[in-house]
Amino acid sequence: MLLVQGDSDSYDQLIGVLHHKERLAPDEVALLVTSLKALSGAVSCIDMVHHKSLLSSIFGMSLWNYGPDVMDALLELILSLAASSGNYLDCSLDMLVSNFMPPYSFLDLLKQPRGLTRKDQVLSRVHSTLKDIADLVPLAPSRLVPIVIQRMPNVFTKEPLIMIYVENMLRLEGGAIRELVGNMMLVALMDRLVDLDVEIAWEEVLQDDCSKGIFEMELEDMEEPADDVENDGGELHRGSLSRKSLGGNLIAEKLDSLMVLTFEHLESCEAGGRLIEVFETLVLSFQTTVLNAFKSKFAQFVMFYACALDPENCGVRFARMLADFFVCSTFPPLNRMSAVAYLASYLSRGKFLTASFVANILERLVVWCLEYCKIHDGDINPKAHRVFYSGCQAIMYVLCFRMRSMMNVPHLRSQLLLLPLETILKHPLSPLKVCLPSIVEEFLRQAKAARLFTVSETFIFSDLLESELSRAFGGIERLDMFFPFDPCLLKKCDRFTFLAFRLHNFFRNANLL
Repeated sequence: MLLVQGDSDSYDQLIGVLHHKERLAPDEVALLVTSLKALSGAVSCIDMVHHKSLLSSIFGMSLWNYGPDVMDALLELILSLAASSGNYLDCSLDMLVSNFMPPYSFLDLLKQPRGLTRKDQVLSRVHSTLKDIADLVPLAPSRLVPIVIQRMPNVFTKEPLIMIYVENMLRLEGGAIRELVGNMMLVALMDRLVDLDVEIAWEEVLQDDCSKGIFEMELEDMEEPADDVENDGGELHRGSLSRKSLGGNLIAEKLDSLMVLTFEHLESCEAGGRLIEVFETLVLSFQTTVLNAFKSKFAQFVMFYACALDPENCGVRFARMLADFFVCSTFPPLNRMSAVAYLASYLSRGKFLTASFVANILERLVVWCLEYCKIHDGDINPKAHRVFYSGCQAIMYVLCFRMRSMMNVPHLRSQLLLLPLETILKHPLSPLKVCLPSIVEEFLRQAKAARLFTVSETFIFSDLLESELSRAFGGIERLDMFFPFDPCLLKKCDRFTFLAFRLHNFFRNANLL
């Protein structure tokens, strides 16, 4: 090489050619292409110590600054470096991942056709080269994953940049090397969705008027999109939620866009017959990340939409997992309470689930609560029996949404009437006095109308949304007021989550309910 031969001027001139970033004349393009190809044929002569400046120049080049000829020559060199020595593998992979995002100067250009053409030119070549490196260096995929995760933009990165980066992550998840890196791409994406979610404070999605009840809305067969719901005076739980209050929230808008990107990827997975495979990764991510997040507001809808796309497999699998989590005494109480809150909201809102399946899951919760009553005597103690109360509230909550549809089916009506609900609710632990008054009141109203059982006591709630007892069992986390699958308030996500709600009509019309 030039430096070893003592020709420092030519060496510096070569580095200058690689550093040239202004608009190149045709002869300059030809010189750069020739230089890159020459280097590709001489990678065995490149030394990490002696040619540190040269390597830094090569790995610092951005594909976005050049045309197809330079891109191809540069990537040929990167491939040669990655395959020639383990010393250059990580740097080669890092250079390719750095090209997932364009320079800031390209952001406006991406709104134009020529910018989109350049984007396709760059990214198609990047992913093709990653595949070529993986074929030549079996270790490459395992080295690629931490690089992608480390370079992943943080929650404060501009939306266009984080969007294009996640597009590339999902391209890896569904691409030629997905079996080697796909799982970790999904896990990292879910982690980032949760990171964005927790940056949105509850105060930003709560209106001042928190006195409206959970059930000031149509409980069954919601037919209108969420955009219309906010005009009918019948807002949902969490006090009263409003999409309007999220307007202008850059974090919420970023999360909204990323979730739409994720939904679209799930659709492509379903179309390609690999949704179940992807769903298993989502379940593991949910258990370790979303379930443990403090009252996650939006990220969980990724699970909901996946379940809506494949109710018979993903939908059933998710509900059973949550039920398993709740009844397993080895898990911490807060995790079990969170799981049953997710389960209750999912069974209530997931109208794509068959009524018979919901009834079977409910029966499992009732059996657990009954066994709990058999081994626990004593008076009301919201903190000591918080898992039990969360189970009872989940049962009542689901029935508030599903009771009418179940009572209209003879065999489900019989199954519901045989459940020992009265034994549980009239136990000395008094769940009717501890659970959220708004849920208890609506449940008793419907139970009385359906003649589910005889209510001997009169409860006067005065339209209270909560009580001191429900606040006590919910704890500072307020898991007594956590209904994670109430309609999503993110604007772009609405068309996807509303579609998931609409799927109920398809299954009903197909006589599957």
